[in-house]
Amino acid sequence: MESVYKYVTQLANAQRRFIDKLAKKRPYSSAQGKVIHYLFENRNNTVYQKDIERDFGIRPATATELINSLEKMELIRRIPSIKDGRYKELVLTDNAEKLRDAVSEDMSELEKSMTMGLTEEDLLLWAKITSVILENLKEE
Repeated sequence: MESVYKYVTQLANAQRRFIDKLAKKRPYSSAQGKVIHYLFENRNNTVYQKDIERDFGIRPATATELINSLEKMELIRRIPSIKDGRYKELVLTDNAEKLRDAVSEDMSELEKSMTMGLTEEDLLLWAKITSVILENLKEE
C-alpha cells in the first residue's frame, strides 16, 4: 500500500488544481472563492477570522492576507462584534452577493467531481478516517 501522506498530498494538489481551473474564469482566486462560499454557508452565524483559520486549517497570517484581499475587492467587510468589541465579524457585501451563483456553482462542481462513484457509506468512512488523521496531526 502507498503511504497515506502520499495520497493526501496528491489529493490536496488535485483538488487545488481543479478549483484553480474553475476560478480562472472568475474575478476571484480559488482560495477567495472558498472563503466567500464559507461565508454564504454560514451567513446566519457570526464568523470571525479565527473561524476561517480553524475551518480551513490555515495560519493567522495566511487568513489575514486572504481576508485583506477580499476586503480590498469590496467583497467582505469587517464590523465590530456586538458580543465582543475586540473581535471583528466578517460579513459579505452586496458585491459578493452578485457572485453567489458563480461561487455556488464552482463549489458544487468540485464536490460532484470529488464524490463521483462514492456511496454514502464510502463518504461516511472517508469522514471518519479523515477526522482521525486530522486529530492525530493537530498542533497542541
